[in-house]
Amino acid sequence: MVRLGAKEVRKFCLYVRGTQDKANESVQNIAAMLEGRHIEAYYPDLASRKLGKYGNSKGWRVDTLRCANGFSVVALGLDAAVRGIKIEEFRPDLIILDDIDSSTDGPEAVKKKIDILTKSILPAGSNDVAILGIQNLIHPNSIFSKINDGSAEFLYNRLVSGPYPAVEGLTYEQRPEGGYLITGGVATWAGQSLEVCEAQINEWGLTAFLQEAQHEVEDRPGGLFSHLEYRHCGWGEVPELTRIVVWVDPAVTSTDQSDSMGIQADGIDEKGTIYRLWSWESVTTPVDALRRAILKALELHALMVGVETDQGGDTWHSVYKQACEELIKDEAYPQIVAHTRFPGFQSAKAGAGHGPKAHRASLMLSDYERGKIVHVQGTHRVLEKALFRFPLTKPFDLVDAAYWSWQDLRGKGQMVPPPVEATKADKARWDAGTSATRDLTGSRWRR
Repeated sequence: MVRLGAKEVRKFCLYVRGTQDKANESVQNIAAMLEGRHIEAYYPDLASRKLGKYGNSKGWRVDTLRCANGFSVVALGLDAAVRGIKIEEFRPDLIILDDIDSSTDGPEAVKKKIDILTKSILPAGSNDVAILGIQNLIHPNSIFSKINDGSAEFLYNRLVSGPYPAVEGLTYEQRPEGGYLITGGVATWAGQSLEVCEAQINEWGLTAFLQEAQHEVEDRPGGLFSHLEYRHCGWGEVPELTRIVVWVDPAVTSTDQSDSMGIQADGIDEKGTIYRLWSWESVTTPVDALRRAILKALELHALMVGVETDQGGDTWHSVYKQACEELIKDEAYPQIVAHTRFPGFQSAKAGAGHGPKAHRASLMLSDYERGKIVHVQGTHRVLEKALFRFPLTKPFDLVDAAYWSWQDLRGKGQMVPPPVEATKADKARWDAGTSATRDLTGSRWRR
């Protein structure tokens, strides 16, 4: 806005915020910029106050700035909006709507604000008025949410940019000691790195961060699993598991238009209770998805990695072998060596009598309702969000991966013999980063 005033592209800016106090605060921030030495050096008329005939200031107050070059700024809060805003003969030719939504706005408050905007503020503009809106999405029925989703019945010719999340492809998990760890994603600007975002999650709380920084404000009705109260436990409460598997529901490409990859790791105890150990969902390459699944399978001492192969068919076995070969060569994993015997590969096809997605998920639902599935704290929120939106909102991939893992552990799919348990010493070697690996051909562990 200061640049527009310097270039004399616009003459009169009306700066609108939710309240008059906040609008005044913004105008005072603008005043501080105009009074800076660089503006004074290069645009002296913009930095100087407009004076009357007898040298009196024509306006440099808490809510009004009038510059010697004719540029003016007036603060206006939605709680004090009036009709017919003018300075001398000029109407605003620039209106900035900044942070006008509030998280506490109910339907009546939103309606009132829209009435003020459409009946008082927007009509006050000049014939060539430019309108700029700046706002995080606060909640699903806010003014800017309506502007973003196309339901706002004003500003029809708008150009919407964003919303831009702080982290593209954010993945996270809960630490056993509390708080959250960001495990993946790309920060969208340098001033808010992944380290800063992780600190914000742990300072603000996860829900607040997802709403404020990630713009996750959707309030659609829940789906098939939305009525559930999930059972939870910590890692220290997980009993001895008799079988652990990792399943992948894949996509065949990794463009912005691709489906996500879903990975679910589960185990079952001797009483038949399934423990959901780890969940992951994001857009990535097929090889990267298999690498992640294999690494998690090795970490958890899983018997096998399964892939739903409706897309790609037998190609996935080759992708699995490629991922194993890459891990052997990757110096980041010294515990994986040439003689490592990786978890076995297994495939399943949804088209082979399993029915559509909703039918498959409904079979798994019965176990949830009987309390036979427990979510281990860590990545449980990722899975629970996916279950909540299913089958109303994509992506569905993690729910599909969870189904394949469930049906495998329940013995409803192709099965391979259960593993011979590794000794605690062998498992400790793996956890310590040495090459303790399982030989699946003989169901034994070896160094």
